[in-house]
Amino acid sequence: MPYIGRDLNQGNYLKLDDISSQFNGSKVSFDLTAGGTAFFPGSSMALLVALGGVLQEAEAAYTIDQSSIEFASAPASGLNCYIIVLGTSIGVSVPADASVTLAKLAESAKDRLSSVGIQSGGVTIGTGVTFINLVQSGLTATASSGIATVTLGGKTDEQIQDIVGAMFSGNTETNISATYQDSDGTIDLVADNTQLTTEQVQDIVGAMFSGNTETNITATYQDSDGTIDLIAGGGGKFVSSSSGIHTASNVGIGTTQFTTAMVGAGNSFQGMYISNGMTIYDNELNGNHYISTNFNGLMAGPVQVNGVLTVDGNYVVV
Repeated sequence: MPYIGRDLNQGNYLKLDDISSQFNGSKVSFDLTAGGTAFFPGSSMALLVALGGVLQEAEAAYTIDQSSIEFASAPASGLNCYIIVLGTSIGVSVPADASVTLAKLAESAKDRLSSVGIQSGGVTIGTGVTFINLVQSGLTATASSGIATVTLGGKTDEQIQDIVGAMFSGNTETNISATYQDSDGTIDLVADNTQLTTEQVQDIVGAMFSGNTETNITATYQDSDGTIDLIAGGGGKFVSSSSGIHTASNVGIGTTQFTTAMVGAGNSFQGMYISNGMTIYDNELNGNHYISTNFNGLMAGPVQVNGVLTVDGNYVVV
């Protein structure tokens, strides 16, 4: 029978080794061999595949991957199979290096090449780029086997340390000193001790009691023991004639040597109002005086009354 179809360019018909013994209803990929040696069909179209006596459609029912055939669905166990090679593939010669020119390329390929762009971090730098110009002091670039290697220039750790260290030289420092240690690349920071001593605090506070205004009291700073002596002047004497006293306790004015508790005692009054009893030591009573009801007044005599003495309570002159 004559050959049906396109003539073979080279090779003969070939039946590949049977793979049906590997069918188990789940496996879909099988190695192709001819005489035990791996066989590379080159294309699914170069094979005639029959499963259970039914021819299979290339690319739809099966595909080829190198020396393996992969079925779209797993062949059932016990199903017979044969695979015929219609002809071996012909290799296409590889063009020599640098022999393909733009004239040999399709326009679509040319357009694709001219639209090449560069991105950095997702940001497009440009399209149609043919050269890359890297600007950086100290960088170097080399090319080998079509690979460009760019080494970005930069300063060494020592150079950076020296730059930063110089920033601490000749600078202004207040309550702190900064020293760059070139040997280990560190900066030593030493804060000045600004805490005052006890003596300094005492002198500052003591000076606040020098040249100040003092009324009825004297304040003296003793530098030897760090103390401030306070002495009240006049024994508490009232220096104004308009001064008055209001208290719930006993009161003695210009009096001495009272051996018993007293409600009140006075001396040289210009005017008084007795509402809870008072003992008066004087020989002269000036001004207006009043002893209210149910209260007592006692005066040591003889007494000369120069003013007005009104007595609603009891008044005794001794």
